Amino acid sequence: MKFPIEFTSLLFRKPSKKNDVENDFIEGSQNQILGTVISFRTGFTFLGALFLIYFSFKIFKVDWDSTLDTFKTLDIAKYFIAFTAYYLSFLFRGLRWKTISFNASVLDRSSDCDSTLRHASSFQYSVLVLSGWFVNSVAWLRLGDVYRAYCLGVISKLGFSWGIGTLVAERFLDMIIVLAMILASVMMLSSGVKNQALDFLVIFAFIITAILTAFVLLLAIAGKRLASRLPISVRSHYSQFKIGVLNSFKNIFMVTFLGLAAWFMEITRLFFVTASLNVDMSIYLIILATMSNAVLSTFPTPGGIGIVEPGLTGIFIISVSSSDAASITLLDRSITYLSVLIFGGLTFLLYQAWFQKKSKIIPTHDVG
Repeated sequence: MKFPIEFTSLLFRKPSKKNDVENDFIEGSQNQILGTVISFRTGFTFLGALFLIYFSFKIFKVDWDSTLDTFKTLDIAKYFIAFTAYYLSFLFRGLRWKTISFNASVLDRSSDCDSTLRHASSFQYSVLVLSGWFVNSVAWLRLGDVYRAYCLGVISKLGFSWGIGTLVAERFLDMIIVLAMILASVMMLSSGVKNQALDFLVIFAFIITAILTAFVLLLAIAGKRLASRLPISVRSHYSQFKIGVLNSFKNIFMVTFLGLAAWFMEITRLFFVTASLNVDMSIYLIILATMSNAVLSTFPTPGGIGIVEPGLTGIFIISVSSSDAASITLLDRSITYLSVLIFGGLTFLLYQAWFQKKSKIIPTHDVG
């Protein structure tokens, strides 16, 4: 696959007077993404994931007749509310990312970079977030995150490394919220609950958060010393990356509020998914399952497929039958995965058309 190699190489690509990176992007060579990620290899991945889902449901002893009966009780109105809540979360995510990127550009207030970020609409950020989630849904290794960092780096003229830094900060803040809500939900559930999926979830969420925390602290404490040991050709990229990460934490209360608002929309989505199937479930388990989705989708399969489904089902089994658990999981994934393939894909194509028409080539700044 050329896509991951092309994007990863941007971190170490030497600046060009002709702005080759930006020219390639504007001229549309990035549209090869669809051709490179939607390949036979991806197709085999989906087939393998479907087999894994089927096998895990066999382990959970899902009664498919009962599952189909549950689907027959679907309340379309409540499902539509769940669907709407999910896509409203992208508005909050977009506004949060705009705030983070504006924070991270604080050292460059005198330039046109600041003007570009200031005048970019929150909706534009939201569209880019959704486009990135689409790429994540069809590509390995969460390349959608790399894609939107690339887009932001070009739009802001601050570079790809800086854009990646803002996403690291975003992910770090997200995992703090996710881990806190997982722990709170687990404590509110019955202390007698024994579930392997739950144990795995807590441990994995803690590991991810610990790694991100250690990484951010390393940048803050030893960032300058690390820079001095890097090759000269890499230092400017590292400096941009460091600024993208550490400066993002300004206006932390606003950023945290927007993150919580996005997660509230996600929780609302799952609440109405369960309500649409007339399944009674504790709000604490709904919160736990919502956060589980975020953690499990971290796995580098396209959209977390093959991992999220058995993981969520294992969580739901804490309080409902395996058949109801499978019903909720499949219906929820129709929103968080299948709809993203459709609406996210359409958004991706429309965004590319807009980007190629409106973007201008301006040299990327090396923020030191």
